[in-house]
Amino acid sequence: MTKDKAKILIIDDDPDFTETVQAMLESADYQVITAADGQKGLDLVREEEPDLIVLDVMMDSMYEGFSVMSTLRGTPEFIDFRDTPIIMASAVKQEYGSRFSLPEGGEDLQGDVFMDKPVKPKELLETVARLLAGA
Repeated sequence: MTKDKAKILIIDDDPDFTETVQAMLESADYQVITAADGQKGLDLVREEEPDLIVLDVMMDSMYEGFSVMSTLRGTPEFIDFRDTPIIMASAVKQEYGSRFSLPEGGEDLQGDVFMDKPVKPKELLETVARLLAGA
């Protein structure tokens, strides 16, 4: 019997990033589903129950990723998914020279790992494997 492929949800409004990351993950034998905005992403979390989420910070609004994160980690509706590992990805450092500074008490909004875009394939795959292993 083969082990089920881990299911990874990418929530990002940049089709180039989504396609690139999807190809990286599928080459490592993960099942990948995608959403182009936060609301569709939340809908897919409920429908598909992903094992891990790659979440863009800036989509329709500059903080949409943080809003999705807050919903996933802080609302009763998503309590079953509160422990789903989340990799936050953002080009903000590339575009502005530094990352977001989170408000005090906002540490839980940054996900389990923060990666700068463009993500490096080896680093992404190692991070995904580590998070899926519960490390």
